[in-house]
Amino acid sequence: MRAPRLGFVVLFAVACTGGSPSSESPASSSPPPPATSVAAATVATTAAPAPSEAAPAASSAPVASASASAAPSADVSSEPLPAVTVKNIGIHIGGGPTDEEGMRRTKGPIRRSVEPHFDAFKRCFAKADDQKKGGDVSVDLKIDKAGGKANLTKYRSAIKGEGFEACVKAAYDAIEFEKPADGTTMVSYSLRFTPEKK
Repeated sequence: MRAPRLGFVVLFAVACTGGSPSSESPASSSPPPPATSVAAATVATTAAPAPSEAAPAASSAPVASASASAAPSADVSSEPLPAVTVKNIGIHIGGGPTDEEGMRRTKGPIRRSVEPHFDAFKRCFAKADDQKKGGDVSVDLKIDKAGGKANLTKYRSAIKGEGFEACVKAAYDAIEFEKPADGTTMVSYSLRFTPEKK
């Protein structure tokens, strides 16, 4: 007798809820989204630019700034040289040999080291107080036995000008001297500046 009573209860519950045993659950029967929200989502998707389209615009700014910073600076060496002749007029090595062959051996490395820098000395003449008047410039240098940079110990000049003196000293400081023939060497080196006639 219990089985018919259970079936009656089930049928009564279904009839009261208005559904059937095969009806969907409330969670799965939610209403579809409004049509206006779907249209708005479609418009937002089509209006947004693709990542590949926005990339060139973002990367173009650094390229422009890099090219601006890479502009070449003014090259001082390209400036025209003053109209002046520079030549060596004396190399005296303290305690050096007195014979001709010995002097060629000891003076050769010093001469070869200084002469390639004559253009630098010419540029110094542009800083002289009176560029119509030439003169001699002598310096005493101490060159280490290994060569390299020399120590300028004395400066003598018939050409006036603070800028000229500083420039000449800087030109000597830039010279890499060859290794002296007889070890550490004290040398007096003299240059003559002669303005060219126009």
